[in-house]
Amino acid sequence: MVQGMNFNNVFSIVGKIMLLLALVQTVPAALAFYYHEPVSPFLASIIITGMIGLICHIKFQKTDEDEWTVRESYSVVALSWLFSALVCSIPFLLSGMSPINAFFESMSGVTTTGSTVMANIELFPKSLLFWRALLQWLGGLGVVALFIAVIPKVNMKGRQLYKAEFSGPTEDKLSPKISSTAKILWLFYIGVTALLVILLFLLGVSAYDSFAFAFSVMSSGGFAPYTDSVLPILSNPLTFVIIIIFMIIAGTNFALIYKSMTKGIRYLLKDEEFRVYIAFFLLVSSALAIILLRDTDYDLIMSIKHAFFQISSLMTTTGLVTVDFNMWSDAAKIILFLAMLTGSCSGSTSGGPTFVRWIILFRYVRRDVFKFIHPNAVKPVKYNGRSLSEETVHSTISFMILYFVILLVSSVLLGILGLDLVSAVTSALTALGNVGPSFGLIGPLDNFSVLPAASRLILIFNMWIGRLELYTVILLFTREFWKR
Repeated sequence: MVQGMNFNNVFSIVGKIMLLLALVQTVPAALAFYYHEPVSPFLASIIITGMIGLICHIKFQKTDEDEWTVRESYSVVALSWLFSALVCSIPFLLSGMSPINAFFESMSGVTTTGSTVMANIELFPKSLLFWRALLQWLGGLGVVALFIAVIPKVNMKGRQLYKAEFSGPTEDKLSPKISSTAKILWLFYIGVTALLVILLFLLGVSAYDSFAFAFSVMSSGGFAPYTDSVLPILSNPLTFVIIIIFMIIAGTNFALIYKSMTKGIRYLLKDEEFRVYIAFFLLVSSALAIILLRDTDYDLIMSIKHAFFQISSLMTTTGLVTVDFNMWSDAAKIILFLAMLTGSCSGSTSGGPTFVRWIILFRYVRRDVFKFIHPNAVKPVKYNGRSLSEETVHSTISFMILYFVILLVSSVLLGILGLDLVSAVTSALTALGNVGPSFGLIGPLDNFSVLPAASRLILIFNMWIGRLELYTVILLFTREFWKR
């Protein structure tokens, strides 16, 4: 025990997660063997990851099942994601990438950001590209949630771990046991991913690409096995539509979808966040289509296709692209930036602030305006017909302030390192919101290897902190966290 922290508990769980990741890496290793590609990067990574896991498991034995503090829960989640990105970078490193680039690619994958440092992606081994795809899919619902779902006897501490990984303003439980909730969500996630794989394959996409793009879409990740992103598989118009639909599904609260399967579609439509999410998507996509029809040489159908695809991709933080929107007008870019800023629904695989926080924030402002006129009135902030506690409201406001402070600071730092204003702000935002593509120097079909090494380190930190919704990581850097 050091300063109130039981590191045996922390690294015992981290070690088990490392062992789980070592097991997962046998999939791309088998694929490398099948395609007659180098297997050694994956074998070395499996050995190293497995050894780290075994050492942690042997050296750090849990001292007491009941002794599990909030600090330990947040430490487990933050360190598990950091260690996961580090060990999962080994195949990239042993395939010829620099240490920073390998770490960037791995962190981008596991946090489902989808930003890449790879140029000429098709030249890389198919097994390595599949590893990128699988990595983002694992990160879609969270590596700790996966651990809770597959490892028995964690329910005693699982709730704290789950809350630390998904620290949103609302909590969605599908079962009294958090381990059962994690299992249900993962089974649902697997089922919807499998459905997308089958649909893509039936539409003429190869088996390899069907898995790669299904992993990318359902995780809201954005990694593609092609330099031109999703364009190579969009020859069939139905593929276009299917991917848009599944991106919208990936951006919807999974627990809400699961409940609506048993309670009916009305249950889904009654949810305020979902209604705002769909209304925003339709409104903003339509506005962008009108702008594209006005400012480009696209016809009506092409304007609608690109508008609805790019808005669904950016607002769900998937990040797949059909066109170099860096060449669009400023009006179109502003619409895209707005989509990048919102995020999707809480409880989904998407990043960003999520619509529930925007709803709470606007209702808080509306209440304050009301109280200027009626200062003695008691008017609670409501969501889904229920009054929210002041603690929930204040934590939401705190999150939004912190989100924009981090965005501002990281943008300034990137500017100091030589990036222009547009590139600095959009790069910081795309990393913090786990979106993927950017504007300016790094367009949607470009890669981040052109940035200085220090800039890539800043973006790595933004990906990590953004995926864990700020506080889980921020707490590790506060003095109070380490006090007894």
